Amino acid sequence: MALQKSESTPNGDRNTKISVMVAHTTEAEPLKGRQEETGGPNRRGCAGKVGMAKLSEWRTVAFLLSMFICLSVVFAFSFVLPCPVRPQYQSTWNLTLPAAVTYKFLAVGDASKDKVLDVFLIYKSSEGRMNKTCIGEGLSSPCLFLLAVDGTGGRYLWERPLAAEFDWAECGVGGVKGKGGNLCLVAHADKLTAIDIHTGEILWKSSRSLVANGNRPVISLNNDKTNDIAVLSYSTTDTPSVKDLVFFSGKSGEMIGSKVDVGVAPGQMKSHLQFSTASEAQYVLLHTDRGLYAVSLGRLAASALSGLDSSLKRDKSWEQRADNQGLITLYDSGSLQSVLKVRGGYSSSSPSLLLQTNSAVMLFDTQKLSVTWTTNTSTLISTPSFGHFNNDGVPDIVLEEDQGNDTKRVVIVDGEKGSVLWELFLPSHFNNPQPASVLTLNYYSVFMLWGESHAHTNDTSVEGEERSSYLLYPPYPKVLLERRNPAQHIIAFKALLLERGRHACYLILTGKDGALNSRSVLDGTEQVVLTKRKIKNDVSESSGLGVGGSGRLDGDASYQEESVKEAFYRLRFSDLPQ
Repeated sequence: MALQKSESTPNGDRNTKISVMVAHTTEAEPLKGRQEETGGPNRRGCAGKVGMAKLSEWRTVAFLLSMFICLSVVFAFSFVLPCPVRPQYQSTWNLTLPAAVTYKFLAVGDASKDKVLDVFLIYKSSEGRMNKTCIGEGLSSPCLFLLAVDGTGGRYLWERPLAAEFDWAECGVGGVKGKGGNLCLVAHADKLTAIDIHTGEILWKSSRSLVANGNRPVISLNNDKTNDIAVLSYSTTDTPSVKDLVFFSGKSGEMIGSKVDVGVAPGQMKSHLQFSTASEAQYVLLHTDRGLYAVSLGRLAASALSGLDSSLKRDKSWEQRADNQGLITLYDSGSLQSVLKVRGGYSSSSPSLLLQTNSAVMLFDTQKLSVTWTTNTSTLISTPSFGHFNNDGVPDIVLEEDQGNDTKRVVIVDGEKGSVLWELFLPSHFNNPQPASVLTLNYYSVFMLWGESHAHTNDTSVEGEERSSYLLYPPYPKVLLERRNPAQHIIAFKALLLERGRHACYLILTGKDGALNSRSVLDGTEQVVLTKRKIKNDVSESSGLGVGGSGRLDGDASYQEESVKEAFYRLRFSDLPQ
């Protein structure tokens, strides 16, 4: 309407054209119109884009520079700090000690700090192997030598001369709390001597009364951050004796507090164990000719010195059964012959005890404080051992029974139910090492048994005897791998891993038993031999034997021999205790 009115005047036409042009420009290009209103294009926006581009370039340069610096540091340290070299070990080695006798003691520990276990043994001789003599050390000859042997190659690491005679020893005690024991504790002559497992130096000595055995170390009681040691003193003779527990500082060897009477029930002491319950409460188990008893280590520590028990726990279910003197009756029977701890493997169950009488073995549940199962046995000729025959994660029990006629029966009993899982009859004319086992990653154990060689079963003469070792892998229960083993007069035997998860081997200590040889002069004909062999090396030197349904060796098993050997070669081992 406004345009029509302006048509009557000339000036109106001009104004109208201008108005239309402005309106058209504004509607068709609104942004352009705004730029014209503000006086031209946005030069400030262009400058911003250039700044953003430069900032992006600087970020890229900074990123690449930081990456270059990081890689330079990594490569520099890779040359400055080389990768650790795994120790090279010999699969088999022998160590011979001439003019010596040895003892039933064979222990392991990392003496050389190379993460490979080394071997400790004790022998008696007039002179050592590292230019040390008894006379030179001011000791009567012959004397004892505690020897550390390198596990990788059998070389001497150190040795320590000690006064004879030998009573007992235990390595891996004391030491800094949480880092494992670094002491070998040796009871000999009238002394208790602590020796550093890394250097062989004597750290401390203490006088002692007659000590039948030594307890495992207890946690630090005197707040010096070093595991302390508890030693129970008693006599195993028929003469009644005082049963005292003495606490020693693992750091200085000084006695902590005073002697403590354990308050054991009337009866002759046979043995003792230190035991930790599922709640980590520590107890001393006392095996007497009346049965099995327990007393809290915390109670004994408090009696030795007020406040000494502050770091020791007590188990409520156990303490409810304690009498006024703190003595806890676990198994009341004079027929009890031995007590063993059942532990390790893949099972998460609480620790148990294996009780042996003259006619049965029993599994004792330490939480319910009752017998879980009982299996009848005949006369056992060796201490029961443990391993995993099935894959339920519960350790099974290996028993050796005397069958008469120079024959033994090897039985593997289910650790959960007490039923027989496997059995084997072997000729056995002389004492053999007890069975041993090594745990694998597939939940089974490799079992190592000893007996007379199968080829000599019809020859009962001593001259015809030859010892063999047998390997059993549970997935192949009908096949044994037999290897003729020339070792004679075996004093100690141990199967183990020398490294974490690898290096499965066994150790054999042979020679004359020093406990049976108290002569002051050795005639020079005796010798002690320590042998280490890799278990898989025995596989290639073995032949397969079939095991019949009745547990009798029924001859050739060559049709399965290669399959069994291949299974052994593929095995990987676990370092879990069993």
